[in-house]
Amino acid sequence: QVTSEKLCRAQQELHFQAATYLCLLRSVREHLALHHEYHGKGERSPDEVAGLVGFRLPQQPGGKG
Repeated sequence: QVTSEKLCRAQQELHFQAATYLCLLRSVREHLALHHEYHGKGERSPDEVAGLVGFRLPQQPGGKG
């Protein structure tokens, strides 16, 4: 015999699974956005690194560098 308690529990379980899956999807999207924004882009040149911290590299005599 099916009681209302069993039906209610099944409904709550389905709601919980849906909420858990929605949380997973949101977390994956947020992770991908953060990864895309902050992931390293490989080795940087000395000029780029100096610019990141607010310095300028000295110019060599004769206009080189």
